Amino acid sequence: MHRHRILAPLVLLVLLALLTAACGGSSSTPATITGEELSEEEQQSVEENQARLSGELPAISPGEVAQGRVEIDGTRIDYFTSTPAGFAEGDTAPVVLAMPPGGQSVEVTQRMMLNVYHAEAVARGWVVVSPAAPGGRLFFDGSENRIPGFLEWVDGWVTAEGGRPHLIGVSNGGLSAFRLAAEQPEGYASIIAFPGFPRSGDTAALSELTDIPIRLFVGELDTPWITPMESARDTVEGLGGDIELEIVPNEGHIIQGLQDGQQIFELLDSFR
Repeated sequence: MHRHRILAPLVLLVLLALLTAACGGSSSTPATITGEELSEEEQQSVEENQARLSGELPAISPGEVAQGRVEIDGTRIDYFTSTPAGFAEGDTAPVVLAMPPGGQSVEVTQRMMLNVYHAEAVARGWVVVSPAAPGGRLFFDGSENRIPGFLEWVDGWVTAEGGRPHLIGVSNGGLSAFRLAAEQPEGYASIIAFPGFPRSGDTAALSELTDIPIRLFVGELDTPWITPMESARDTVEGLGGDIELEIVPNEGHIIQGLQDGQQIFELLDSFR
């Protein structure tokens, strides 16, 4: 009788231990969620995100900013897109390639897209594509040779209105814009730099840019950039090209009055 009374609690303890083991041990240890436990819709979303980051699919989120990654000639390029609401892969739209400032990092590229370009682009129906410099190598210092392949890849999912993208850039992005235009003068429909100018190795190509509109902005207080931008204007004007330079009063290197994107996209719309 006593023996049965002792075994009963032992049996209960053993059963309890077995149940605990079956449930994954202590309740403080979270269960692992596998792909099989996701809904079909959730699993599809995960796979699409992985495909965008691998470059198998373009990063498109109509009406939003999307981030993606693509490999061009063996080099991985992170990029951001802004596409209009209702945009679908293969559509025709005005396209602008936006070259970022500073170190052209992923963070800077994203910030420019969100704060400067996105709202006006969506409102006006533009597609904006902005690449970050791979490995920190700037787009006028070696990474420019990846842009032709990058644009060919972009052309696979959006047809640029008029057959060519427009080109804009800020600071180092402005320098990059002129480097890209120097290497492919027939490849762009217009150039806007705020600020930006062709570096010494790119000035000879200005003679091949006289058939597209070029608009330059520089802050009145940004004195080191004014002279080379005036020189670029004078050269293109002398060749009969369509170029304008605005020296913006009371502004420094980053022109705050252009940071809402409105004037930039008004110009872009006028070039269509």
